[in-house]
Amino acid sequence: MRSDTFPDPLRAAGVTRRELEVFWLVGDRLPNREIAAGLRVSERTVESHVSSLLRKLGGSNRLALIDAAARLRARRDPGGRLPRPLSSFVGRIQETEDLLRLAGTHRLLTLTGPAGTGKTRLALHLAHSATTLPPAVLVDLASVPPADPGERAFADILGDPVERAFADALGVTGDGRRLRALIRGALAEGGHWLVVDNCEHVSATAAALLADLLTTTDRLRVLATSHGPLGVAGEVVYEIPPLPLPGELDDPAAVLGAASGLLFADRAAAVSPGFEVTSGNARHVAMICRRLDGLPLAIELAAARIRVFSPAELLERLDNRFALLTGGPHGVPSRHRTLEEALRWSYELLGDDERLLFERCSVFPGEFDYDTATRILAYPPLDSADLVRLFPRLLDRSLLSRRRRDQTTEYRLLDSVRQFAHRRLLARGATGTAREQHALHHLRHGVAALPDLRGRDQAAALRWFDRRWADVRAGMRWALEQRETAPAWEFLAGVGTGWEVLGARGELFGWLDRLLERPPPGGVLDIRAAVTCSFLLAYQDTGRARAFAEQARERAEHGTEEDRALALLALGWAMMYGEHRASAIEHLEQAASRFERLGDDWHRALALSGLGTATPDTSTSLTRLAHAAELFGRLHDHVKRANCLNQMAIRAVEGRIRLDDVAGWLDEARRLADAVGNDHERLHAEVFLACFDQHRGDHAMAATRFGGVLAEVRRIGDLRCTARCLFGLGRAAALRGDHERARHLLAEGAGLAVGLGDPRRLLSDLLLLAGSEHATGHLVRAAVLLGAAERLDPARGEDLVPALRAALLDRLGPAAFASALATGHRTPLTGLLSERSSFPREGHP
Repeated sequence: MRSDTFPDPLRAAGVTRRELEVFWLVGDRLPNREIAAGLRVSERTVESHVSSLLRKLGGSNRLALIDAAARLRARRDPGGRLPRPLSSFVGRIQETEDLLRLAGTHRLLTLTGPAGTGKTRLALHLAHSATTLPPAVLVDLASVPPADPGERAFADILGDPVERAFADALGVTGDGRRLRALIRGALAEGGHWLVVDNCEHVSATAAALLADLLTTTDRLRVLATSHGPLGVAGEVVYEIPPLPLPGELDDPAAVLGAASGLLFADRAAAVSPGFEVTSGNARHVAMICRRLDGLPLAIELAAARIRVFSPAELLERLDNRFALLTGGPHGVPSRHRTLEEALRWSYELLGDDERLLFERCSVFPGEFDYDTATRILAYPPLDSADLVRLFPRLLDRSLLSRRRRDQTTEYRLLDSVRQFAHRRLLARGATGTAREQHALHHLRHGVAALPDLRGRDQAAALRWFDRRWADVRAGMRWALEQRETAPAWEFLAGVGTGWEVLGARGELFGWLDRLLERPPPGGVLDIRAAVTCSFLLAYQDTGRARAFAEQARERAEHGTEEDRALALLALGWAMMYGEHRASAIEHLEQAASRFERLGDDWHRALALSGLGTATPDTSTSLTRLAHAAELFGRLHDHVKRANCLNQMAIRAVEGRIRLDDVAGWLDEARRLADAVGNDHERLHAEVFLACFDQHRGDHAMAATRFGGVLAEVRRIGDLRCTARCLFGLGRAAALRGDHERARHLLAEGAGLAVGLGDPRRLLSDLLLLAGSEHATGHLVRAAVLLGAAERLDPARGEDLVPALRAALLDRLGPAAFASALATGHRTPLTGLLSERSSFPREGHP
């Protein structure tokens, strides 16, 4: 900041440049934390500057600085023509710095942004803050009616309404036919700075007048606000973004560190003194700000409801936000008193065809590109030529937001804007076609991407599914509402075994449950649907997976050779995780042979990878997995090659062979997964590396790795890796003597293993859990769990953990010990794991 920007009293008092910056920000009622963040200094430094300012200016407290800033700003606006906000100004530190610089170097600066983003408030803040520009004069065009051709005769007498608003603001009176000349005359002498607010509904007239005034006066500067650019030569357009959003965090400081969270807290405390963001409500406050897209108006209206609802209750009601977000403060324009009125102000400025396109855009739940919009939205009465013409208009009115991602421009409607547009589409009675167009496009595109997904362009296919998953979800919601199930099955079964690459996202199982309540699709689709169900359920419920595979094999007897091969693959796949590994190997070998004859290398590689997993001999298993990995590599399927490498690593660890190769396999698996953006195999590599740490005896590092990925594997719905992580964490807890924590972790892991039908994982969980129960004095329960483990592995029977058996026999006595073992032998495992409280605690051994 240059020295000539100092108000004389502050310069005379010896205020430094940095202290001047702090002075104005204190005057804006910003807390030290936000001032420090904006100036990129520590809070302690800000405190030091505030103390220095109080000494130099003779104030006793912070309120004195606020009052001094108000008096100095009032000198710049002696007529009081700029309204004074009644609430504090929050955030926008970077925007304020940018705009003060631009306003000093450009004659016309236009602030644009969607309704409710705070353009007017920021413009007034700039007008009060700028010290190098002439005192600002506000020209508010909100009350000026839109141009009406029928009123031209009156305009000749009374003057154009826009010109009249300029004249009134400048104190100019005279004949309406000479108003523009009179305005020019008033601006001819000295420097002038006009803040021209709310230009959107009279943008053409306002732009023409400003172009004339700027070219006929030398020292005029203009700060305008509008939904879009005015299109005047020399105009600099600054798009005001929504406020920065907090993460969905439980940390109050992190939530308040984002301007949207701070605004919510400030306005909530104003209506409900004592309100604070705490660890108990921080996540809800953050999610409110995120659901409202950081729109200041929406956040302020939501915060005003804190008198009635808690943050958690507010969040639950945001689906009905237009009924909730009403009743803004008095003294503001009516369109700022409800969210719906603010959006309606923008909507009513659109032409009929613009409104229709805007409403249709509401079918997109997230971002979309122009080509996709054309394919989905260009149907009668709109065509692709209309979209070329209308799309820029919606952008210029800030009803569409945009951002560049790589070489593509992505568009979206903010969530509140999308909900408003959807309500209008509903009122028009036109949601059915729009939703159908959107759903069929995305569901069919997902199936068409299958060759890419299997290696032709895997990274692009995975990127499409990740970015468009919200669209796929919306498409499946539409499909599940239809009387016929074919569209839903065509998508799920069309991707089919491709879900092995995509990963079994949690929503898939909800979709399956809904579909399986209704009759099967019939025909060829019926076989593919059964195969798909089997593959997906193999990761959740091997019993159901096998039933669907048997169903597919039965129906495939009258199908094609490919159908029969897929049915065999599904049956082997379902069996390889259960107790029928020998049969699994037989079916998978047959499937691999059939796929080889069909020339289907991808499915042959998949069958070989299953063979490697099912083969009990570790050396043979590694050979088969390596063969599958090599074949997937030749097909450029990085995900499945990574999966094979991960499986090779864990089999080598469990079989205690080729341990020198494990780290290299896992490292390559991670690199391949990262290259195509696949979370599943990246996480598999992390989980198996933790297993390797345990094998090497580094249980502390293993626990750190397991703990670091547990939340992520839960998020993606990978129950097998969740069970591995719980076992690993439970084992680490038991080894360090924290048996209470070990009991909880191992019991949860064992419950997952029961549901998965994974006897090997369950056996390990039960044995370790029995040890922790014994260590915490739950002797009967420990013996019961030992009995359940014997039932799972009768061949080993009494050879299972002999030291634990001996200790329990000694403490309980032969009769009680035998009774507990018998209970373990006969009690269903699900009941056994859920009835912990029914076993007494005998005291520590």
